[in-house]
Amino acid sequence: MLRRKLRRLRIRLGPDGKEILRLHDGVEGLLAVEESAFLFHSARGRRTIVEIGSYRGKSCVLLGRGSRACGAPGAHVTAIDPHGINHAGDRTRFSDEDARKFDENVRREGLAEDVDHWIMTSRDALPKWQAGNRAIDMLWIDGDHSYEAVRFDLSAWTPLVAPGGMVAAHDYAHRGDVKRAWDEVMSDPDRWEPTRFVRSIAWTVRRS
Repeated sequence: MLRRKLRRLRIRLGPDGKEILRLHDGVEGLLAVEESAFLFHSARGRRTIVEIGSYRGKSCVLLGRGSRACGAPGAHVTAIDPHGINHAGDRTRFSDEDARKFDENVRREGLAEDVDHWIMTSRDALPKWQAGNRAIDMLWIDGDHSYEAVRFDLSAWTPLVAPGGMVAAHDYAHRGDVKRAWDEVMSDPDRWEPTRFVRSIAWTVRRS
């Protein structure tokens, strides 16, 4: 309990700490407080953000509000999640109620105009995104945690990230399949900077 309080205090005393804690506490989700702060700060200056796996919108509102924190116009976030379809390999059962809660949380934070909510799998979303011919500034992956799904998300979506863009994936430290897929796909030193970590998040930046 004391350790948790100290972690929250460090966030509160940092830049935008009160806003980060408000968002972290206000939306249901499975992020540690340091992970919420990481997403909020990482979104600064990122104009085109894609998240794969949205649940009830915790990461989405952190990304959307974080992108506005520097005073610049906010990013456009495309949130991809099938919701009612169970995610293979996850213990949690997802439902249509999650989609309703997601939309409610996004509206409450004033982000409805800045978020596209695609209720589909990342595989189905890929050709739709490619048709728009847009480079991604930040890609956040927290969807189906099975090896096959994570490997697909990394292999298919990271080539769409612009040079200087960020890729981050949740549960690297907690799920062996996430770690295995990340280590296999994100190991090219000519394309990706060395992987760094924030709690269970693995992240990197595209070189070229």
